[in-house]
Amino acid sequence: MKSITYPDEIQLGNWRVTRATGEIMGPDGRQRLEPKVADLLFLLAASPGEAVSRERIMEALWPGQVVGDDSLARAVFKLRQALGDEAKAPRYIETLSKRGYRLIADVTPVPSPDMSANVEPAAASSSRSVPPRAAWIALCATAALLLAAGAWWFASRRAMPEPEARQPSALTVQADDFYFQFTRGDNESAIELYERVLALQPDDAHALAGLANALVQRAIRWPDLSGQPPMHFTRLGDALAHGHLDRQPASRQLERARLMAERAVAVAPDSSAAHKAVGFVASAQSRFQDALIAYERAVELDPNAWGTLINIGDVLEITGREREALPYFERAYAAMQRSYANNPVQIRPWYAPLGVLIADRHASRGDPSMAESWYRRVLGHSPLHPESTRGLAQLMRAGGDEAEARRLCAELNHRVGVDAACDRPAETAADPE
Repeated sequence: MKSITYPDEIQLGNWRVTRATGEIMGPDGRQRLEPKVADLLFLLAASPGEAVSRERIMEALWPGQVVGDDSLARAVFKLRQALGDEAKAPRYIETLSKRGYRLIADVTPVPSPDMSANVEPAAASSSRSVPPRAAWIALCATAALLLAAGAWWFASRRAMPEPEARQPSALTVQADDFYFQFTRGDNESAIELYERVLALQPDDAHALAGLANALVQRAIRWPDLSGQPPMHFTRLGDALAHGHLDRQPASRQLERARLMAERAVAVAPDSSAAHKAVGFVASAQSRFQDALIAYERAVELDPNAWGTLINIGDVLEITGREREALPYFERAYAAMQRSYANNPVQIRPWYAPLGVLIADRHASRGDPSMAESWYRRVLGHSPLHPESTRGLAQLMRAGGDEAEARRLCAELNHRVGVDAACDRPAETAADPE
């Protein structure tokens, strides 16, 4: 069927979309689509109800470029997010397995003034019988009414609580960056910044989720064990085994975090960060099945949620499902690769450690070839990384290549000064979240 060319503006269900600006306005207010996302929508709208192949979409959106499937997946995810659509129960964009995508919602072109004159010549002709001055006065009156209605709508929207800002505030982003460094001081700074945001906007879902995460980290990593030597846990499993998460004050902090995370989901049910926070609290409270359900929902909403994928792997390992965990760690690493350029501050501290964790898991399974591949992959983007070098040297030594093991250790010690790095067992990475 021949594609239909739409004007610069369409009505899609309850949404009105302008292609030139990428502006979309509907029940949830006004927002702006990224250029590629807007192009994707209008490409699908040109053939409503028809399957549009992945190849055709890639050629139209990225002509002459070599891009991966993740670029298209990201554009589809962004479009669904803007429309409030869900992949499993679509109302706008339907995924056709191994074929492409289809627009299933009603779409109507919004005629421009010039198109209206061409489509309805009789009406245009009759309008010429109105004296020019009278027509101008009528037009001004109509515009004034529209402006008044718009002002009332905007004021009423401001008086209503927003479900969630489409983009987190600058202060929340700064808090996130502190949080992902995973030191005690950075975590406390994150808590302070999240609380400042919530003091101004109590229903900011991103800040609610962030504060819930930071409170859980505080309870796990830096427990307040009054009268006992200070302890520092880097893994959830170790903290659960110690048992302090079931006692005060940790249990009280976790309960506060639970309420905040659940509030974030109530405010923004389509927020991946909110569902991730619910899962993180549940895992710290040993409600592992609830945690996995929340985590899977978070990944469904954001396939690049690398921290959530790591958390799923961690829960699976804690519950004795080690073989199921490793693919999630590998998916998290791939998501880090896709997201690194846009989020280096949060990803960089955990990129190499996660690769080492994956290599260590392969080594422990008796697969030295895969382990070597992963150690070398880490050293490809993080040269002279101590744990990767140590792990690779141990593999070389176990395989009988003592000379290569010594060379790796000597170069590391000479250039980085890590004493005896290759003589100690490799340490597995701590969980980023």
